[in-house]
Amino acid sequence: MKENDFITYRSDVFKGGNMKKIMTVLLAVFLLLGLVACGGKAEEKVVIEKAVEAAPAPVAPGAIPAPFGGEKKIKIALVKEWGTGTHMTMHINGVKNEAAKYGIEVNVIDANNDLQAMAEGIENAVTQGVDAILTSHGKSDALQASIDKALRAGIPVIVFDNDFNVPSDVAPGMLVAMDQYDLMMGLLSQMSLVTYLNGSADVIYNRLANIPPTDKRHRIWEGGILPTYTGINVLETIDLGTSGVMAKSQTALEAILDADKDNNIDAVYAVWDEYAKGFYNAIISSGKTIPLFSVDMSDQDLAMMQTHPEIWISSSAVDPTVIGIVQVRLAMLAISGQALPRYYSLTPVLVEASDLPTIEERPLSMADLSEFYAGWGSTQEFLEDWMADLAAMQ
Repeated sequence: MKENDFITYRSDVFKGGNMKKIMTVLLAVFLLLGLVACGGKAEEKVVIEKAVEAAPAPVAPGAIPAPFGGEKKIKIALVKEWGTGTHMTMHINGVKNEAAKYGIEVNVIDANNDLQAMAEGIENAVTQGVDAILTSHGKSDALQASIDKALRAGIPVIVFDNDFNVPSDVAPGMLVAMDQYDLMMGLLSQMSLVTYLNGSADVIYNRLANIPPTDKRHRIWEGGILPTYTGINVLETIDLGTSGVMAKSQTALEAILDADKDNNIDAVYAVWDEYAKGFYNAIISSGKTIPLFSVDMSDQDLAMMQTHPEIWISSSAVDPTVIGIVQVRLAMLAISGQALPRYYSLTPVLVEASDLPTIEERPLSMADLSEFYAGWGSTQEFLEDWMADLAAMQ
């Protein structure tokens, strides 16, 4: 792999610039190790962020670009695979609140886990002539044709937690694949486990295959953590798919813990917080104190972490409100004629129980994490001066 296959990530990753540099270097090393372990397949290269370099239409300094600031009502559609739960609700509100600042009308389409309904929602938005489409999750094969229609109609698409194979000549600079920097989220959470256990532990590991975000997180574990920290030993791997996993994962881990008469399990790792909640309940019901490390965060997760900080040690996460904010700003840039980055990764933080008050001291919600972690709850990413001027006009 060539050196320029890795593009340096531009934002602060979590706490402190020096740690950011260290973790970014580690991530690059781990990715290289993973590629070597997989036979060095060139097609498996991972691009963290690749900017599309295209000159935008010139705009006078301080001017609000067309079509903003005129009589035209700007409309965008947010099409989600599902819209329930803390994470999804915060994402929707992030989009709505950011759009409202600029007088943008938002139509939220919740497909209720129906991929056909999601595809139809995208195509309906195209028919209605919206100015931009935001998507959340979904499966690329089910949505590819609908995304193509949107782009060929000249409508920019800002995708979250997915990507699409679109020819470079189709609406160049109008498709962004955003993620939560899942590679770094995996590294942060997995290094938390390594550090906490001094690089030596027998672990129950959670693998969720064939899901883009969790595949990225697993790539760090398989290609980086295990070859580097050889004292980490996986006793069993749990992969129960995506349906009803909280209850299923609790039952699966309870059986493993019950059979572990000699208390050989040193830690449990969850690649997704729906598994983490089930694992947490299993550990509590077993009466054992086994450290749990995970990815993603919700209000329910926070309550569990605050109640038993000796069990749920940490979880890497991105504020879902910020996801919505950035999607809106990227859409605005595209509508104003500026080319978009093809890929963009948001900035994760490592939420640690040791940073937070106990549940008795003060119950927290996701919104409260802005008090403990910089960049949670707000962001300056893609915020242009003219956007502030536009907001002042509303």
